[in-house]
Amino acid sequence: MAAGCGSSPSNDNTAPITDNPYDTCYSGDSCAGGLTCIGTNLPASSGYTGYFCTSVCSFDTDCLQIPTNYTASCVNGLCYLTCPAGSSTCPYDQSCFTFDSNLGSIDLCTP
Repeated sequence: MAAGCGSSPSNDNTAPITDNPYDTCYSGDSCAGGLTCIGTNLPASSGYTGYFCTSVCSFDTDCLQIPTNYTASCVNGLCYLTCPAGSSTCPYDQSCFTFDSNLGSIDLCTP
């Protein structure tokens, strides 16, 4: 299982990195699209930890739908990209993880 990793700090350490929507990030990084660098809230037993550019949500419609070839879903109050059907690929350096929610299984891209 992958541990959180993301963009490296800037060369001169004077400005934070701006990461893409749903990309893995480090605390203190800026996120494009009005998102925030937040720690994943998946169970620690999943093996996935780390921060990524996301937003809090109550419904799937609260989630920014970028990039367009991945669907963003609201899981445990945070927006995650879902892995495309029949594929285990995710953008950036994320991994596809099958999460068993109270609504059934969902494949999520996680840091």
